[in-house]
Amino acid sequence: MEPVYDVMARLLTGHFGVPEEQIRPDATFESLEFDSLARLELATLLEDDLGAGLPEDRPDMTLAEAAEHLTIAVGAEKATEALRKAVR
Repeated sequence: MEPVYDVMARLLTGHFGVPEEQIRPDATFESLEFDSLARLELATLLEDDLGAGLPEDRPDMTLAEAAEHLTIAVGAEKATEALRKAVR
């Protein structure tokens, strides 16, 4: 599986046209000039790709924080699914 940060970077450059040099762990969605609609679109794409989205109430979140949030969420989802399979 592609690392979460790399998935975000790929979407930001490929889908949204963010210049690669602006993609840094300490960059925020605000500094990338993402409005609420762009964040919603990114969250939807991430949900499709990873099965987890971004919190809606954190426009000041850095890319590193977003990647950490998604990594935890994706891991929790996989753990939950594994538990469900084990219980059956």
